[in-house]
Amino acid sequence: MNRAEQRVVIVGGGFAGVETALRLRRTLPAHWKVVLYSRENHLCFSPLLPEVVGASLNPLHVVWSLREMLPGVICRTAPVTALDFDARTVEFEDGGGTLTREGYDHLVLALGLPVRLEIIEGMGEFGWPIKTLGDASALRNHLIAQLERAEVTSDSETREGLLSVAVVGGGFTGVEVAGAILDLFRDSCAYYSSIEAADIQVHLLEGSPRILGPLPEDLSAFARQRMEARGMQIREGTGVEAVTADGIRLSGGEMVRAGTVISAVGNGTYPLLVNSGLELERGRLVVSGDMRVEGREGVWALGDCAAVPNAMDGSISPTLAQYATRQAEQLAENICASIRGGVPQPFSYSPQGMFCLIGHRNAVGQVYGRRLSGFTAWLLWHVIYWAKMPTLARKVQIAVDWLWGLCFPRDIVELSMEQTRDIEAKHGKPL
Repeated sequence: MNRAEQRVVIVGGGFAGVETALRLRRTLPAHWKVVLYSRENHLCFSPLLPEVVGASLNPLHVVWSLREMLPGVICRTAPVTALDFDARTVEFEDGGGTLTREGYDHLVLALGLPVRLEIIEGMGEFGWPIKTLGDASALRNHLIAQLERAEVTSDSETREGLLSVAVVGGGFTGVEVAGAILDLFRDSCAYYSSIEAADIQVHLLEGSPRILGPLPEDLSAFARQRMEARGMQIREGTGVEAVTADGIRLSGGEMVRAGTVISAVGNGTYPLLVNSGLELERGRLVVSGDMRVEGREGVWALGDCAAVPNAMDGSISPTLAQYATRQAEQLAENICASIRGGVPQPFSYSPQGMFCLIGHRNAVGQVYGRRLSGFTAWLLWHVIYWAKMPTLARKVQIAVDWLWGLCFPRDIVELSMEQTRDIEAKHGKPL
């Protein structure tokens, strides 16, 4: 390639890919092009998805247009279908369905990890994932629809199923989703004449000895105590054997009745990486400390899809957004150093802290070694994530949503996606 054609191609529009693109565009010489491929034209701020499920945030306020966030970056909303490391090209499907190739000087793989529902029998058919904005929005709508159906049914067994929810996975996502759903259901009871708080059943199932394993044991215990006091039914050290139309079958054969089952476990690997011929370790790309893919010149990987060693303690980086954004910062510096003949540096990061909402304006977490719980942790969680919003417009919108939630009831409108043609098909055309 000649000088005018030099480019960095990034595959993946999550935290890692977007932050890498942003920093490269700011630091690379003007003749270098930065190209970002993403399945969607926006970045989803996934830590806020549980609040979308709980109807306390407007879904559009947790996503940002990539084109607005990345001025000067060439954004392509198109699936990458193949990688050719010898020819140094990526293959993608254009708007007309034609497979097209684009060359690169440096390739960055930041695809993240997809949900693998099939890890539990029946989850793919009967379970709900919580990975994308579409997942969260559809689940929110479904939960409100369950309330509406429970209000009009006269059969007590049917009502019990409609008002029962089970969340599989007691990590951060599972705990936050379970807490948000319990708040949604309990706060909404006041508007339904035939539903009482005692009718609500929310189960949280965790296979390891305790929920929120990455946090200290006392914070995990605090979270359990507060959530159970609100009516949450938590089972730790419990394996899930299968999901059925009626609920969950546990490893010992016991059935947990639930009309809605949500999966907060089970990551897979994208076929693009599986078919790439690159070495994988437990579903993640093997990379060196500076995030280079060994044996492939000019190929780098970071974020959830890569097993990035952390020079701070020798461990493999966990799949958390704060690690992905810090990896992106280091990777951008490494690519620039490589272009200029410098020496790329290994990734090294000490986490600042971790927080988890547990519902009813409570949270648990630790920051710089200090442990926090209750309302103080809840407030700090909101301050930290508000500060991370990428634009002033979103900061204002999110702040208004949160302040509104302190003063007014949450929005329990069931958004109907039914179009005129659908209505006519059900009820006939108007006369």
